[in-house]
Amino acid sequence: MIQFIGCGSAFNTRIGNTSAFLKKGDSLLLIDCGGTVFHRLQAMQLLDGLKRLHIVITHTHPDHVGSLGDIIFYAYYVLKITPKLYFPENRLLKTFLQCIGVEKQMVEIISNLTVDAADQELGAFNLSFIPVTHVTTIPAFGFLLEYEGARIFYSGDSNSIRESVLRMLEKGELERMYQDTCGLDYDQNPHLSLRKLCEIIPVDLRSKVCCIHHDAYLDREQVKTLGFQLPDIYSM
Repeated sequence: MIQFIGCGSAFNTRIGNTSAFLKKGDSLLLIDCGGTVFHRLQAMQLLDGLKRLHIVITHTHPDHVGSLGDIIFYAYYVLKITPKLYFPENRLLKTFLQCIGVEKQMVEIISNLTVDAADQELGAFNLSFIPVTHVTTIPAFGFLLEYEGARIFYSGDSNSIRESVLRMLEKGELERMYQDTCGLDYDQNPHLSLRKLCEIIPVDLRSKVCCIHHDAYLDREQVKTLGFQLPDIYSM
């Protein structure tokens, strides 16, 4: 359903900050936009000719919003469009945007936990935000995305998986789960280690779980050997 611009963690910039998208015609739905993302969008020509831009934010760490201002300014001044931003914490997002100089008329913020949206090219899509455990300093969310009869779960940054999401996976109600997975494994890790992911996901369900947000210590071959999936990175 979605394609990836990058799948790296904050410090693993070699493979780009984790970000994904849906694109049809001149409409784009973008998931997160860390510091490396605007450059990659430009290089991949994914912003060329856009008339509608939707941006889903999972949380406000720099590797997820680091180039949000660049994208908003480019959309407003160059593309002459007003992006729609989806994030449940309205006050936090508004404060962040004010701090980087984004004016009110440049964006439209949608802060509902559940959103039924429609786009001229993309068609209808539904977003359901789910709070996740990551850090104590800022709120973080995963979300369910329902689109064209399929449903996926996108974890954002999280060191656990909610029981409700696991039940959906077990019942076959998710086409794919995109889960934050790292190689480092230690107490109080804000991300989910591959070892812990193996403890949570039974072998027979792993083909539906795609590991994202890789740190430099994640063994990608081991991920595949254990039965999990890796995202394909978009190329022109």
